[in-house]
This record gives sequence, C-alpha cells and structure tokens, in this order.
Amino acid sequence: MQTKKIIILSIIIPLILILLSGGGYLAYNELQGQHADNLKDLEKFGFSVIPLNTHSETTGALGAKQLPATFAEKKTTPTQKVIKGLMDDNEQLIAEQEVLQAQISSLKAEINALQEYKKLNEHFAPLTITEEVAAVEQQLKKLLIDMPDARRFSNLQIEAMSASAGNEYKKFIGGKRLILSDIEREALVKDYMPAFSFCVGDGIDIAANSPREERLITTFFRKQDSSILSSSLKTDLDTVIKPCQTALYARLSDYDTPM
Repeated sequence: MQTKKIIILSIIIPLILILLSGGGYLAYNELQGQHADNLKDLEKFGFSVIPLNTHSETTGALGAKQLPATFAEKKTTPTQKVIKGLMDDNEQLIAEQEVLQAQISSLKAEINALQEYKKLNEHFAPLTITEEVAAVEQQLKKLLIDMPDARRFSNLQIEAMSASAGNEYKKFIGGKRLILSDIEREALVKDYMPAFSFCVGDGIDIAANSPREERLITTFFRKQDSSILSSSLKTDLDTVIKPCQTALYARLSDYDTPM
C-alpha cells in the first residue's frame, strides 16, 4: 500500500510541475507581449510631444536661411563633426565681423567729426607770426607795384623793401602783444608801411653796391642774421635804415587797434 502511494505521487508531482511550468511560460510570454505594446504606445506618445526632427531650419547671421542638419549629433561621423565645427566657427566669425564693422563705422564717424572740427578751428584761428609776416610782405609788394612813385625801384629792391617792412611789423606786434584780424593788419600795412618802404628803398640804393648785396640785404631782413652781411655793408645799412625806423616808430606810437 505504501508502495502504491509512492508510485502515484511520483507520477502526479512531475505532472503538476510540468503544468505549472507551462502555465508560467505562457504567462511570461503574455506579459512580455503586453510590455512591448506598452513601449510602442509610450513611443507614439513621445513622438506626438517631441518632434521627430530636432534639426529644424535656422536663419544665419547675415539673414540667409540655412538648411537643417542631415545627421544627428550622437551619430555623426568624424568628417561630419569637422564640418559642423567649421560651420559653427563661420557663424562666430560672421558675428565678430559684424561687431568689428560696427566699431569701424563708429571710428570713421568720430574721425570725420574731428576733421570737421579741425577745419573749423583752422578757419577761425589766427595766422602764425610767420604767416602774418608773409601776408604783410605780399600785400606791400602789391601796393608798391601799383604805385607810380615806386617805379624807380627794381623788383629786387621792392623785395628787400617788403622784407624790411615785414620785419618791422613783426617787431611791432610782438612788442605790443597784438593779435590783429586780417582787416586790421591790412589797414596797418596800407597806412604805415608804404612811406617806410620808400625810405628803405632809397637807403638800400645808397648802401648796396650790387644786386648781390641787395639780395644779401633782403635775406638779412628776413632772417635777422648779421653774419650774412659784411661788416662794412652792415654799417652802411644801419646808417641809412635808422632814420626810416625812427620815423616809423614815431608814427606807430599813436596806433590804436580798431574796436
């Protein structure tokens, strides 16, 4: 009897285990299928929320439309990575170029403003003393050439007479610390310098014995360098010029700058 029970159990237990195993396997397969279906549903939901193509069309720094990338960042090849890096560098360079161009335009505007300011100052700024003396000589030469009484003087003598007047003008405005306008300067030259120049011209005619000495006297008046003249010529020139200077200074003593 005991032996029969053992035999029956040995047959029934394996059958039960086989049935349980088969049922578990079928249940496992069913669960796996359900899990796969759930993953598909979840994937569809994700695609509906997040666009499938994350590389959309963009606008470049210069306003040009750029096509989307044809490769994903995580799946790019080394060549594609190099190309993408170059594209990024190009965009950065374009942006930097725009900044530099804006700075250049700003600097150009500042330079133009400074140039206009300089021109305005130069227009209204007084002449330098060298420019003033040159203007005096030029004006006086024109006055003398137009005067019938000055026809007795040669062009070289008129040059020396004008240079002498320019030197005296320089000493006068320097001593008085005057800053004259163009109109005031022209009036002073017209009113005071012709008589002085005639006196100097007559003196040069006496002191100079040749055109060469007349040229030396002209250079002396402009540079005020005594070494240019010989001692004898310098003595003769001082003798004839001194009375001319005395008369000019006497007349200029009552000079009043026009208001």
